[in-house]
Amino acid sequence: MRDKQEDKVPLQEWTQSRESWPLLEEYLQLRSGLPGPRANLELAARFARGYARAEITDTAWILLTVWAEDPGEYLPFCAVQACAAHYAFTDSLRRGWIKQMLKRAMNDARWRVREAAAIGLQYVGEYNFPELRELLEQRAFVAGLAHPPMLKSREQAQYSLGLAAEITDGILNGRSAGYDSEQFRVLSKGLEYSLSLFVAAEPEAGFALLGRLAASGDERMVRIVKSNLSKARLSKKYPGQVEELLAGLTSA
Repeated sequence: MRDKQEDKVPLQEWTQSRESWPLLEEYLQLRSGLPGPRANLELAARFARGYARAEITDTAWILLTVWAEDPGEYLPFCAVQACAAHYAFTDSLRRGWIKQMLKRAMNDARWRVREAAAIGLQYVGEYNFPELRELLEQRAFVAGLAHPPMLKSREQAQYSLGLAAEITDGILNGRSAGYDSEQFRVLSKGLEYSLSLFVAAEPEAGFALLGRLAASGDERMVRIVKSNLSKARLSKKYPGQVEELLAGLTSA
């Protein structure tokens, strides 16, 4: 559980002075939760929220550009999210840099940095969904789009479901052959939970897609369908459709 005293620590004040940067770095690193199974998401989010405004000094901005290139994990994890949080409030020059930084983070070898990119995409999508489309790549789209506040818009939910259909069709038609094993694993894991969010937002078209994937007989698609059908957001709200699809998979 987070220490309530953390809320009183002047994180943003420390970003304003280069002399305070080592203090800020030490504070974040010590409370990062790393090495370990779970990074301190709450602390990173609090740091990022401090950048969700227009009045960011050049010194505070330079800090993010430095941290984005750090060879460790937690400082880039925080910097990527903070840059994305700043996206809606800054000028075109910084936005261009943030876009490039997010694209690099999506493909970073460190999975925590890829996770930060996915969280960052959500910040951008809440501000401007069309701009999110420009940033997305298949390996990162599921995490970026699987965000309930964005899916409240029917247009955005339909777009997300349509892109999921394109990607699963691509897998079935062999267009994923160029992925290495890690890239395909990340994509598959994302599909195993994100489709349930898209289906919950657009149930008629969503269940039609799950039905088509189940009927393909492809082992990868069957695993993805079963995983999504197990999610409470579908099994509790649409028990009939879920049972029907599961029955078809069992009898196949």
